Amino acid sequence: MTRMTKILTLSALALALGACSNIERSRNLGNPQVSGYTLAQQVCSTCHGGNGITANGTSINPTYPNLAGQQAIYLETELQEFHDHTRKDPAARDMMWGLASQLTPEQIKGLSEFYAHQKPMPNPAHSDPAMVAAGEKLFVAGVPEKSVPACASCHGASAEGNGPIPRLAGQHADYLYKQMVSFNSDAGRETHPEALERPHAVVMDAISHGLSNEQQLQVAAYLQSLQ
Repeated sequence: MTRMTKILTLSALALALGACSNIERSRNLGNPQVSGYTLAQQVCSTCHGGNGITANGTSINPTYPNLAGQQAIYLETELQEFHDHTRKDPAARDMMWGLASQLTPEQIKGLSEFYAHQKPMPNPAHSDPAMVAAGEKLFVAGVPEKSVPACASCHGASAEGNGPIPRLAGQHADYLYKQMVSFNSDAGRETHPEALERPHAVVMDAISHGLSNEQQLQVAAYLQSLQ
């Protein structure tokens, strides 16, 4: 190897190592110096992504929830639950426990604030208008005969959420339905907190349990159609 080749090789290696150690582009979850913003761009975007240009929390895969425009307090609470392993639904265990367990309080807050300030992107409307219309009725009026209150009474008229109550507007219907199934599974387990999948969402257990499977799908379809 010539002297010039050695110099060029060492220079390339130095640049590569420099890029890996660049704190603004780091994926090191265990480093408290890496900001929540950086983690959102470099790590969380893998699943929660962006619109193809910016990692703003708009997921194109309905397996993963949209985070753009979500309530900051709600996000902070959920990330803390993932961190502490107190949220136990299967997706939380499989996808979030390992990642969130390494986050610092500052990173959790930074991630929450970043996503809360992103503009939500439109989600394609559900293909069945009748299902959307039925879901809107449930969202606005609830099911009085089963003591199921209107979703709008907590989540807001436009499903924008408030503080610890999450934004649901524009969320993927598939994701919302899976959460209602989880709430429904928790119904009746309130006296055994250790068995609850979503222990900090017990207010939703009875509500979701009061909806039929078809009604849960209808509400989810309507919420996805909102902007």
